[in-house]
Amino acid sequence: MVRALSIAVWLLLIILPVGSGVLFLLLTSLDGKTGVSLAAFSELLLGYESILSSFVLAVVAPFVACYLALWMAPGILRKQRLQQLLSPLLSIPHVAFAVGLMLLMSPSGWLVRLVEAVSGLFPVPPAGWPLPEKSLVTVIIVLVLKELPFLLLMISAQLKQLPVKSWLVQAQSYGYSERQAWWRIVTPELLRRMTLPMAAVIIYSLSVVDIPLLVGSNTPAVLAQRVYEWTFQFAADSQIKAMTGAWVLLAMALLLLLMNSKHSVLYHRLVLRKSAGTPERFNSDKASRYAWGFLGFLSFGVITVLALQSLASSWFYPDLWPAALSPERWQTEWSYLLEPTVHSFWLALLSATTGTIAAMVLLQRQRQKAVNSFYWPVLIALLIPQVPLVLGWQRVLGQQLTEGWQLCWVFWSHAVYTLPYAYLVLHGAYTSFNEQWLIRAQSLGYSARAAWWRVMLPMLKQPVAIAFAVAFSVSIAQYLPTQWLGQGVTPTLTTEAVSVASGGDWRIGSLYALLQMLLPLLVFIAVGGIRKGSYAEHS
Repeated sequence: MVRALSIAVWLLLIILPVGSGVLFLLLTSLDGKTGVSLAAFSELLLGYESILSSFVLAVVAPFVACYLALWMAPGILRKQRLQQLLSPLLSIPHVAFAVGLMLLMSPSGWLVRLVEAVSGLFPVPPAGWPLPEKSLVTVIIVLVLKELPFLLLMISAQLKQLPVKSWLVQAQSYGYSERQAWWRIVTPELLRRMTLPMAAVIIYSLSVVDIPLLVGSNTPAVLAQRVYEWTFQFAADSQIKAMTGAWVLLAMALLLLLMNSKHSVLYHRLVLRKSAGTPERFNSDKASRYAWGFLGFLSFGVITVLALQSLASSWFYPDLWPAALSPERWQTEWSYLLEPTVHSFWLALLSATTGTIAAMVLLQRQRQKAVNSFYWPVLIALLIPQVPLVLGWQRVLGQQLTEGWQLCWVFWSHAVYTLPYAYLVLHGAYTSFNEQWLIRAQSLGYSARAAWWRVMLPMLKQPVAIAFAVAFSVSIAQYLPTQWLGQGVTPTLTTEAVSVASGGDWRIGSLYALLQMLLPLLVFIAVGGIRKGSYAEHS
């Protein structure tokens, strides 16, 4: 049965979506009217700013987030409770986080108002503030802060599979400081194991559209944003530009994945071949603790400022607090909020359940075949930029998107993306499960299937719940599949938040962003209430 289910998962959620999307792009590219053209390619190269912006974004944001996560990760070894700080930030979708961050840290944000209230330095919003409302730097900062908790979660899963404490003790016996041992002994192995999660973050950064629409510069826009905008322009030359840009994104993705595959090798050459040197005077452990505190403050601050903005009747700069708090805006907008909220909830619930079960089926099949390594084809949808892939789906489905099937196709597209994330989160706990527990159960008379249901699944309940919560949050955050395959008749909190906030209406945008954040946050809170089961105690 597991074999049959795994074949169904492969066909419906991996081979079919990836194969159909890429194949249609190949066939469409040969069309002289809407396919790739040398003139469009030359125009893209001449306007290289978009390509350069996309490349900088896809390199800087993931690698800064990666090394920040590695720097902060030793705190997890000392205090397991630090992982609880990840849940609030993991639960906040990118769009809600961007809206909250702008309300908190933009030139007219709450932190600037606080400085003005204390010092009187900014009677008007500062023009040279480090986090402008629309810039490539702002997009990079949003992505770094948003991807950091995900990478910390991935590192935490790997640390449970490695004898890190033993390695650190042995290294210190040879004269290394604890931090030197971390960077020279533990980090190389973590970088090797983080190749696939990092690849997913890199490709997401390359093809993200909703965040640049909210806080990115339009002069120039990143390439994914330009391709997205061209698809809504019905002129033939715009369609040709969109198709050409999609292939440029695929070429950039291939180059970036190649660079990422050499990351651990390059780290080995640049860092490990150098002598350890003298112990560092900078107290990086203390700074790392401050960084964890900053993450906690940021998650609390984003939630608070979104809630205040959604209730503020008026809040003019430089007032530190709203003039009055009132539910009037909620009452006025609720009729508009209800439909996208219902769509978001049911799509997330169904697609997260589907993705989590599908990931468990694939991992169970791996256990039967005694394969413990990451099965990279499962993550193939994350390794292809979303813009060209979803564009291919849209063109393949064609007429089906106008015949009342939109909601079904949106659900399917969400499940395509919840599966790899659930797989990433579950992989470590699932493949390292102690087989002896199943053997003991079967020796007491349980069948193999009954042993799985009665022993293995209860012992893995917390990793499964976390995988479901992450998948739920991933579904809530989906923008392009919902916008293109939903054809505007399946609005979600994400599509509405981008539509409203990108137009500059942060007050109404805060309503959608707050609801978009609350749905996955409630799921993460429920997951946090699940006891660490027997797996943590006995594995």
